[in-house]
Amino acid sequence: MKNKTGKYIKYAFGEIILVVIGILIALQINNWNELNKEIKEENRILLNLNKDIENDTLQLNNHIIQSNKRLKLLDSLMHTLANNKTENLVDFIDSSINGIGYENYFRVNSGTYDESVASGSIKFIRNDSLRQYIFNYYRDAKLNYTDKNSVQQVYRDIYPVFWRKLMATKDVMELMGVPSQLSHLEITQLARDKEFMGMILQKVGSEYNQLDDWESFNTRAKYLSDLLNKELNND
Repeated sequence: MKNKTGKYIKYAFGEIILVVIGILIALQINNWNELNKEIKEENRILLNLNKDIENDTLQLNNHIIQSNKRLKLLDSLMHTLANNKTENLVDFIDSSINGIGYENYFRVNSGTYDESVASGSIKFIRNDSLRQYIFNYYRDAKLNYTDKNSVQQVYRDIYPVFWRKLMATKDVMELMGVPSQLSHLEITQLARDKEFMGMILQKVGSEYNQLDDWESFNTRAKYLSDLLNKELNND
């Protein structure tokens, strides 16, 4: 009887051990599957972030090119006004419109970042320093104080003078095919107009401030892209 009881206990104990081992194996497989899913999600996020960053650099490079073109036009305008004459009024108007009447603003491509933060999947980026750099990049790009200040300056200070002093003239209106009783555009008067000259100088300053900011963001975007590529290659 004792032998039978002992055998039964050993058998039951063995069964328990087998069940425990089975549970542990199942948990391990489940953990492995979850980890595999997280790694796949991490790779997806990193790849899409890199695409967004590449679009940022394309945008910034274009802004930098356009801003440098405007600065050359503004420099030409100031020289023309300093000399108090222009050989071609149409060229002066065209340079004024293209130099003063246009602007660019950096709009960060944050779709992947916003989605991963909202869903909580940003946590799957295992590299802590990379994740922190991503947070810092998008935080600063979204704040973008320089461009926001430039927007205020353009619409509050620059455009009102631009439209009143240059666009609202007989010459510009007739170039647009609109009959006008307004006064002709006088280069000599503009050259002596402190408000108009101040507006050009303000536009120049705004362009330089934005250029510095865009070049800084461009450097950071390229560095972040390098970090993302490195992380993807490590996996």
